[in-house]
Amino acid sequence: MITDHRYQVLLRTVSEYGDLVETRNHLTKSCCDLDPITFTQTPLVTLRKTAWKLALREMEWFMSGDMKCPDELMPWWKDQLGYGGMYRGGYSHQYRYSGFIGTQLNNFDQIKYLLDGLRKNPNSRRLVMTTWNPSDMAHITEINHNPLTPSCCHGSMIHLFVREGRVHMTHYQRSADLLLGVPHNWIQYWALLMYFARHSELDVGSLRWIFGDAHIYQEPSHLDAVKQLLRISMQPEVDNSFNLLYNPVAQNQVVPEFKAGDFVMEGVIPEPRVLTKPKLL
Repeated sequence: MITDHRYQVLLRTVSEYGDLVETRNHLTKSCCDLDPITFTQTPLVTLRKTAWKLALREMEWFMSGDMKCPDELMPWWKDQLGYGGMYRGGYSHQYRYSGFIGTQLNNFDQIKYLLDGLRKNPNSRRLVMTTWNPSDMAHITEINHNPLTPSCCHGSMIHLFVREGRVHMTHYQRSADLLLGVPHNWIQYWALLMYFARHSELDVGSLRWIFGDAHIYQEPSHLDAVKQLLRISMQPEVDNSFNLLYNPVAQNQVVPEFKAGDFVMEGVIPEPRVLTKPKLL
């Protein structure tokens, strides 16, 4: 599979050439100069299980603007949440309210802004959204009432372009956990690209992924999983045997709801070749 081969190249590059860096939560091998990757088909990693349905449920949470973490996502988020399972100042705020002004929630909806631009001015060079409000991220522990909350937003900027009736997305990822995060992030933003295309009556173009800090945690279960993934022989020219489809119910809202259940995978997803489950850090 093309995506699996690209994923292996990333893992091998960081494993062999990355710098050892002591970070806030663990020692990593890290690269900050990787070449961008462009996807033109469903970017699902299949070498190990990618929980793509749960990843899209997470994107549904982000797109809802709701501060409360859904129960099914608690295993991923429990240590980073504030009181009552709330996450103030995180993705949902950045997407739908664009942060705080002092202590007051700013009511600027970035998703609406992008949809308006795609529909009314598709040739604009200003179809840009950020998930990183510097003032919020500098004070995220206070905003979220949890001293352990990290500056969670892994992505920093999304830039949309329309060419010949197709929407193309460039995504800059500030912090990329190659083993646990990146496979889920790729399918999440591919689905978001499909959402923007459908609700602006355009076709899906490409997803261009730019890495900031791409890293592998130097923790035994992570290193073992990477070694197993790199032992597998791949044929890079083989296309996917599956394709993500988006069939939303017709909606009249200015900003249609993003629903994970509106996405289905057509075709056959290969059985994972590596079953090791690295522990969450």
